[in-house]
Amino acid sequence: MRMYSWHDIGMKRIKGPVSKYMTPEETALLISLVSSVSPKVMIEFGCNTGLTARCILDSVKSLEKYIGIDVSITHKPELVCQMSEVPMLPGGLVDDVRFALLLEDSRLLTKKDLEPCDAVFIDGDHSERAVLYDSYLARELVRPGGIICWHDFSNPAVEVTQAISKLYGEGWPIACVEHSWLAFMRVGD
Repeated sequence: MRMYSWHDIGMKRIKGPVSKYMTPEETALLISLVSSVSPKVMIEFGCNTGLTARCILDSVKSLEKYIGIDVSITHKPELVCQMSEVPMLPGGLVDDVRFALLLEDSRLLTKKDLEPCDAVFIDGDHSERAVLYDSYLARELVRPGGIICWHDFSNPAVEVTQAISKLYGEGWPIACVEHSWLAFMRVGD
């Protein structure tokens, strides 16, 4: 798997608060990666309260629509370590007309439920099965020239690394960013 340095990505300054699950540097890296494809439509699997969405919407001016997907408060995640991450108010911190919330377990969604997009951020259920499902769905939705990004790669508490390693073994051109928990793939590369 190719390793990128932060310098390779060309980080941009971020505006506003950042997510409690991502460092400010990771948020800046994600914004730089998303900005690099000038997306019109973006989907986030696991938007939680919406802080990451808010930062991206504030920073990526080409965005016309941002679809945040998360679960209801009654959802039981597969991994016990994610029980405390089920949001009380999914997407509640986003006040932007371009933001649309879809309250559904992403593993119940199909390509017909979503629209083609230019960027996807996968940061929801971190079980291997869910990450694989979200990844395959993202690959169907992202237009050529777009990007798929994952959070929590190399985080030993969850199963994202196992899922991404499997996808890489299937020939997906996934790269990771050193000293972060971010991985990404340009669609069409």
